[in-house]
Amino acid sequence: MTDRRSFIRAGAAAGGAVAVGVAAGAALAPSARAGDASTDRMALLTWHAALANRRWEPAVVAVIGSSSTEGVGSDYGRGYVQLLAENLRAAFPVPGAPGGANFVAAWGRPPHWPVDRAGGRPAPPDHGWALKGYDLDGRSVTHAFTGTSVQVWSAKGPFDVTVDGRTARVDAATWDSGPLHPGPHTVTVSGRARINGFATFDGDERRGIQVWNGGHGGTTTGSFAAATGAWAPRLSTIRPHLVVVQLGVNDWRTGVPAATVKRNLKTIIAAARAHSGTDPSFVIYGSPRVGPRRADGFDRLAQAWREVAAEDTGGYGGRSGVVHFDLADRQPAPAVDNRLGLYCDDLIHLTAKGAAHTADALTGFLSPG
Repeated sequence: MTDRRSFIRAGAAAGGAVAVGVAAGAALAPSARAGDASTDRMALLTWHAALANRRWEPAVVAVIGSSSTEGVGSDYGRGYVQLLAENLRAAFPVPGAPGGANFVAAWGRPPHWPVDRAGGRPAPPDHGWALKGYDLDGRSVTHAFTGTSVQVWSAKGPFDVTVDGRTARVDAATWDSGPLHPGPHTVTVSGRARINGFATFDGDERRGIQVWNGGHGGTTTGSFAAATGAWAPRLSTIRPHLVVVQLGVNDWRTGVPAATVKRNLKTIIAAARAHSGTDPSFVIYGSPRVGPRRADGFDRLAQAWREVAAEDTGGYGGRSGVVHFDLADRQPAPAVDNRLGLYCDDLIHLTAKGAAHTADALTGFLSPG
């Protein structure tokens, strides 16, 4: 990944980036585009303040979404959320805190998902962060990671956790390994339990940048709005300063009215505000029209995304605390022109190249300046 980090730094310098902080060695980051509204800066104040404070406390991003957030369309590790984390950490480095994966669900759709499952099955999609649970049937799931600590998140136990050959009996929603020596480790969960996933850290437990992936392919705004009690309480553990919501396309593709999408997004934002404990900033992620055929109603969906940001009053001074990131400003609908290969053959899911393009655009959008 060294080449991508070099690209981000070079792109920042060439693009008229802003310097963050006044300390010697402050990183350069991609500047926001000239077309991004200046009022966005106030809506992103919680995030920007946390980013400024990243040397002493973690600056935390939580992403809620469907298949694009999960990373469908490319191998695990090449989705836009993982690349956004890499970009942010490269642009705003904290020595000694390279950063872990933060959340890896017990199962996922992208190839090479880094959890080996010896038995069990995905639970109904209404349990835990990302609405992902995995029911163990007496056998095990194993995750190999590089880092300095790991947590196991579960919906019910008891179960056994083994880290590097040492086993503990657990009957709690969160199990924490405590400090581990920096480097590679293996964690295995076995028994009969419902596991949500693994929270891994690499020096970023108390500083640096954390990015928590809450993506679940196939979900809609209705999936998350109807199950706030399943996923939102985890935000009290995550404590995000920024929540990115990438939802709405699956609603549109299945005929859900834009007015319903708008109402559901407001429900999701309200639940996130109630549980985060941080007055987080919010980004509504809007996309170009995807898919090879249907165009009906997409303009109304895009308008709903914009209205959620414009009508919010939960920010500082009663202003909006929600901004609209519009990927359609940066690329055409793939059905119109996909010559750059940003989308897969289905014209719905991002390729690794498309995910990297999205992550780079988001990095600039989220950077102070």
